[in-house]
Amino acid sequence: MEDESVIYTRRSQYEPKRRERERAIKELVAKGAYSIIFVVLALIALRPLMVNQMLSRADAYATFGLHGESKRQCSKALLLDENNGQAWHKLARIHRGEGNIDMALGAYQMATASDRGNTPAYFEYAMMHVEEGRHKQAIPLLDRVRQLKSNEKAPGGSSYHKASLDMLLRCYEKVGDQAKVEFTREEMRVFYPHLTSSDTGAS
Repeated sequence: MEDESVIYTRRSQYEPKRRERERAIKELVAKGAYSIIFVVLALIALRPLMVNQMLSRADAYATFGLHGESKRQCSKALLLDENNGQAWHKLARIHRGEGNIDMALGAYQMATASDRGNTPAYFEYAMMHVEEGRHKQAIPLLDRVRQLKSNEKAPGGSSYHKASLDMLLRCYEKVGDQAKVEFTREEMRVFYPHLTSSDTGAS
């Protein structure tokens, strides 16, 4: 009975210290968890800024003809944001310039899937199909450009909207869709009434 009393007394003496130690451990774990959460939130907040910096570097490298470095910056940006349409578009342009047709087509596909409003990417993607004689595949891409109605200048000086109508007219003629040819001519007359009959391809 006396031994049990001694043991109980010793346990009672150590109990506050044990509780204090457990509380300290819990506080330490909680602080660590808060630190991890803070780091994660900071990375999420900074990610767009980091991606934009990488894409700016990619542009700078491309300007000086350093395409390998430009591609590396785009790839780094895609590691942070795999659905970044701008990064895919820049990669597509580099591959296209280097003559890597399959790589360019794949990158354009990702660029347009990631950014449904990227008019230049859609137009360039369509033009690659036209250059390869795949007019049927170019039509839905050009139609998307037409729907976006962008006044941004396309290569050649006209707006992307007008350029898409011009190319749609040619593609519909190539695939033999006369109804769409006439529809496109009429749309061109509505949007660009100053054009002559020869400008719209009318006979």
